[in-house]
Amino acid sequence: MPFVNIGEFTLYYQETGTDDSRPPLVFKHGFTLDHRMWRPQAEFFGRTRRVICVDARGHGKSDAPTTGYSRADRVEDLRRFVDALAIERFHLVGLSMGGTTSIGFALKHQERLASLTLVSSAAAGWDVSSKVPLVDRVAREQGLEAARRKWKQITLSFYKEDRQDIKALMDRMIDDFSGATWMDPKRGRYRRDDDLPNVHKITVPTAIVAGELDRIFVPLAELLHERIAGSVLRVYPDAGHMVNLEKPEPFNRDLESFFNRVEHNG
Repeated sequence: MPFVNIGEFTLYYQETGTDDSRPPLVFKHGFTLDHRMWRPQAEFFGRTRRVICVDARGHGKSDAPTTGYSRADRVEDLRRFVDALAIERFHLVGLSMGGTTSIGFALKHQERLASLTLVSSAAAGWDVSSKVPLVDRVAREQGLEAARRKWKQITLSFYKEDRQDIKALMDRMIDDFSGATWMDPKRGRYRRDDDLPNVHKITVPTAIVAGELDRIFVPLAELLHERIAGSVLRVYPDAGHMVNLEKPEPFNRDLESFFNRVEHNG
């Protein structure tokens, strides 16, 4: 199995495609999910490019240390990961929590990026939802499995009978989530960063993607688009938070066009 040692623990990743002359694609998943959420993209882009989908610490098959789940930790994990694979420059795609990590990485290491794609992205300093502290409280007071059940009630209710495939996949990933983030003794006590006053410093080509039904994250997508000069914004109709799974064909085509434009102009 492909694991990378980045110091005190290892990260799991899946790689598809071939290592050609173009920068590889690195995909970062959302909270409680893992590399499997990017399967439609790994299959599509893996035909012509090198594609790497990595599990964040505490997620999927990566190690789950007791603590170290701040945004700053995730950014450093990503830097160590790409260094370990000797990847000098790459296209970075992050969804939700993965988007937050990607913004942080761009602000610290944007010389390493060919492009940045933020999908249904959160951002340090943006108050996502009062439901997140609610699940944290359930974890502290009732335990991990109760928190997992509450999280599923919140995140899976959007997917009705016509999208049972997405619901089933997310259900499996949440079941495999270690829960270490919820149980982290430093949870809620990490330094609270605020990236929003600084995102204007991002100068790499940036694509911002959201689903029109994802009402929590569309306003943030619009704000990021406003503040990141030259960024492109695409809001997909009839789509929610998991745009890449709900609209895989147009999502893949649009992302491919974006990468091609970046590389042609670069």
